[in-house]
Amino acid sequence: MEYLDKVPIWVFFITMVIAVMAASEIGFHIGIRLQDRGSNPGESRMTSSVVGGMLGLVAFLMAFSIGITIGHHSERKNMVITEANAIGAAWLRAGFLDEADARSLRQLLREYTQIRIAASNQEVELPVVLKRSEEIHGEMWIIIERNVRQGNDSDIMTSLVEAVNDVIKTHSIRLTAAYKRLPIILGMVLIMSTILSFLLVGVASSADRKRDTPAIFLFAIVFTAVLMIMVDLDRPQQGMLRVSQTAMADVLRQIEPYSQ
Repeated sequence: MEYLDKVPIWVFFITMVIAVMAASEIGFHIGIRLQDRGSNPGESRMTSSVVGGMLGLVAFLMAFSIGITIGHHSERKNMVITEANAIGAAWLRAGFLDEADARSLRQLLREYTQIRIAASNQEVELPVVLKRSEEIHGEMWIIIERNVRQGNDSDIMTSLVEAVNDVIKTHSIRLTAAYKRLPIILGMVLIMSTILSFLLVGVASSADRKRDTPAIFLFAIVFTAVLMIMVDLDRPQQGMLRVSQTAMADVLRQIEPYSQ
């Protein structure tokens, strides 16, 4: 749901609580009017059935949506580990080159790891990181090409080529994983269904003409908290539930002393 990316998560939470509470209050007044116009005040069997069905549908949509976002989040975590392993393997195999090229390749890998971590921590803008990452890919490949053209085409060199290629390939896969988001239409349907559900809850609660505000408020908090988790998981670089960069930090810690 990219359209919510610019909205802080706490603003989304407060806005949704206010929206569903307002919907409940509107529903309460609608229910009072319907009773005043009807011949059997307090009769709300049909409304209760609709409320139950609607809440069940929203619960299903929530479970389905959270399943999607958790899957995307897990994929992003796995890609961090995959990229860290690829960088570590490339750094080790860079030692097969002569001293000058080995130093250059390892310095590039070190910088590459640093900017990837910086991007995840929002210390550098993503477009800048992507541009520099692609530049580093090119610079690393130039080193590989130069060595191959000089006749260094042994099996050992092949393993280095594969390692560097894995780093480049993992970049594309990780970028694809980062852009996987919850479909906009599904997010909109879920939010609107939640608001409509509370509207119907308000209508149902008007049967005895007494508001149960504390219970509805707690209900709103729980529903909105689940929505907040879903929105948070759907943001690849924002929010409270970010993808851990521990694997990348560990790789940087291991290679940093040897890349000077």
